[in-house]
Amino acid sequence: MRIEAWKLMLRISPAALFALTLGCGGGEPRGDVEGTVTFNGQPAPGGMVSFEPADATGPARNVPIQDGAYRASGASALAPGAYRVRIFAGDPAAIEQSLAGDQHTPFQHVPLLPPSWNTQSQLSVDVRAGSNTFHFSGNKGEEPRVEVP
Repeated sequence: MRIEAWKLMLRISPAALFALTLGCGGGEPRGDVEGTVTFNGQPAPGGMVSFEPADATGPARNVPIQDGAYRASGASALAPGAYRVRIFAGDPAAIEQSLAGDQHTPFQHVPLLPPSWNTQSQLSVDVRAGSNTFHFSGNKGEEPRVEVP
């Protein structure tokens, strides 16, 4: 009787392993996001793009900006869905001046972007599974806009 059970396990195990492998397709689909951030025609030197789920189902995903470009892919990719976008960047001239000042003077962050880009943002995007490109741009005194190529 013991040998029959062993033979049965040998037949079931490969089938069970195959079914388990099919069920582990990497989890939920994800959307890679990338693009540029420009203000007054110039790339934002540094900062972050914050993607907040529009339905408030999870935490925001903050993606760093470097030399006007941002990218989140692989493990950093976003779940498909609608997102409110907030963009934060510091004024490089103010940062340089603060760093060059007296070492006893506290560092002051001077935002490059106006509140309509971040705290008062109305920017929104729909992230789809796969590759997504969003370019954010605007000028002083204007509302920011998103361009999808």
